[in-house]
Amino acid sequence: MKKVIGMLALSAAVLLGSCAKYDEGGSVNNADKKLTKEWAMERAFKNGNSVEVVNANPQIGEVTENWKFNDDGTCKTEDGESTLRGTWSLSNDSKSLTVIITTPAAKASTQTYEIVKMTKGTDGELIWKQTIGSDEYRYEMRSSS
Repeated sequence: MKKVIGMLALSAAVLLGSCAKYDEGGSVNNADKKLTKEWAMERAFKNGNSVEVVNANPQIGEVTENWKFNDDGTCKTEDGESTLRGTWSLSNDSKSLTVIITTPAAKASTQTYEIVKMTKGTDGELIWKQTIGSDEYRYEMRSSS
């Protein structure tokens, strides 16, 4: 009887864990596989207001257009002046993304984003949020690969 109860509890845990979702849609299952592609910025917001999407600094009201996340844990993006390269990792629950920019050294930084939506496929969506000081940024991207 104890074995049956144990198996039921384990089955329930597996089923509940496999149903985990992002706040605005998409399963967290295989999040690393869904993330590893190129993403094109479609829209960006600062404190709920639309921000122009260009290759520049988001803290002055403009955001980077594209990101590329590789399956080896590396990533790159452009900031209007140079190509930024670094590494990425997902939190244990796959709802938080940390990007560590290492190259060029003068632009080294660590950023953490809350993933609120990620869907798979050639037309997948990726939406993340980030708070910097008292400002909240929201970035909406679509798969470009």
